[in-house]
Amino acid sequence: MSWNDDHNNQDESPRKNPWGKPQNDRPSQNNRPNWGQGSKGDDDLNFDQILRKIRQNFGGLLPDSNGGMGRLVALFVAIAAVLWLLSGIYFVQPNENGVVLTFGEYTRTDETPGIKWKVPWPFQTVEIVDVTTERRIHIGYSVGENNMGKVSLNSSHQESLMLTRDENIVDINFVVLWRIQSAKDYLYSIRDPEDTINMVAASTMREIIGQTNIQPALTDARTKIQSDARNLMQKLLDEYHAGVTINNVQLQKVDPPAAIVDAFNAVQRARQKKEELRNLAEAYRNDIIPRAKGDSEKLRQDADAYKQEVVSRATGDAKRFSNVYAAYKNSKDVTVERMYLETMESVLKNAKTVVLGNENSDVLPFLPIGDSRAVKNTTSSTTPDNKE
Repeated sequence: MSWNDDHNNQDESPRKNPWGKPQNDRPSQNNRPNWGQGSKGDDDLNFDQILRKIRQNFGGLLPDSNGGMGRLVALFVAIAAVLWLLSGIYFVQPNENGVVLTFGEYTRTDETPGIKWKVPWPFQTVEIVDVTTERRIHIGYSVGENNMGKVSLNSSHQESLMLTRDENIVDINFVVLWRIQSAKDYLYSIRDPEDTINMVAASTMREIIGQTNIQPALTDARTKIQSDARNLMQKLLDEYHAGVTINNVQLQKVDPPAAIVDAFNAVQRARQKKEELRNLAEAYRNDIIPRAKGDSEKLRQDADAYKQEVVSRATGDAKRFSNVYAAYKNSKDVTVERMYLETMESVLKNAKTVVLGNENSDVLPFLPIGDSRAVKNTTSSTTPDNKE
């Protein structure tokens, strides 16, 4: 039913509102709003004026009988399109990378910080990844807060107990420090990156400890274990295309299990005693063996010197005898006399003997005054001669 049924065949001017009243720009004095009256005509006129004022205030955005609804829908569509395009704007911070996907397929990685744009949803989506923050994974223990609000360490024996090369068990806690190197690989190459790094770290440390004896693992091999574990972890994660870099591996604790720590300490004390006794034995050995070698070398050199002396003396005596024999063959009497004198000289030169002659002898008495023993011997030797 048309609102203007009473004037379907009449001129449209003046226009009437749907309630049959003339629609003027300004209400006359007779048709001003009368809020206190209950007349139906007055209520219709007042409502029409209110709608007209609302249209004027909003620039004609509300629909009217001349097709304003189409313009309003077009405006709404334009605004929605602008907002949809603006929704594709996103920001990349200096420590972040933006990974853009087109219908779920990788398209690009925005590594330069600043304002970026992508085709809005549902065509493209973006994942923002922090690539500079150093992250850490605890193996063998977990970090939490107790009731007092302080940090507490909770050991996990399933991960921390490892077997060494010499078939001993050690309790190891360590930390893996890592960061994201490739945002694309980190997001889409493996299903759960942190869980993968955790399993790789645990298996790598078990392999390294399985090639190390317990004593070096507890003392001076910690640095080598950390370096070998880091290199092996990085190699495995690169094979998985995990997109992460292992910065460091830090051993927190390398101890025997708590259940056998007393027995282990007793074994360590026994080993220390063994090492002490071995060192004492080595010190004694290092002292006695060089001395024995020196003494043996001295005896050998003395024997060589004696050998040379005897051989040289024998050689000289033989040569001298040959010379004497040759002289004896040439002059027998002179040689015999000479041999007698030389023999007596060699015999008497060391003898403490005093030769005294009798009163009629021409031999000059000889008395060595400087030797008291010679005087004593002289007295004892001359007494029997005087008695005779």
